Amino acid sequence: MIDNEGFDVVCIWFTDEAHFHLNGFVNKQNWRFWGSENPHLCEEKPLHSPKVTAWVAVCSRGIINPFFMRETISSKRYIIILEQFVSTQLALED
Repeated sequence: MIDNEGFDVVCIWFTDEAHFHLNGFVNKQNWRFWGSENPHLCEEKPLHSPKVTAWVAVCSRGIINPFFMRETISSKRYIIILEQFVSTQLALED
């Protein structure tokens, strides 16, 4: 259906971001502990631990190297990332 409309699917980019906590904290939504008994784990963690955020984009042509930042990603910061991404992508196509 998309190809019938003349849309080039090669131009679709998928982007995502991930947070890496510098104190070793792991988001429990991303891992599971499997065992025959409940270990009753209790883990203390700081409310706002230092972290690094990685942002990356991928498409059929390849991967744009990740952008790493310590700042929280706000809408203003995300626009800056996209502007850098577009300039990087245009440079790669030249």
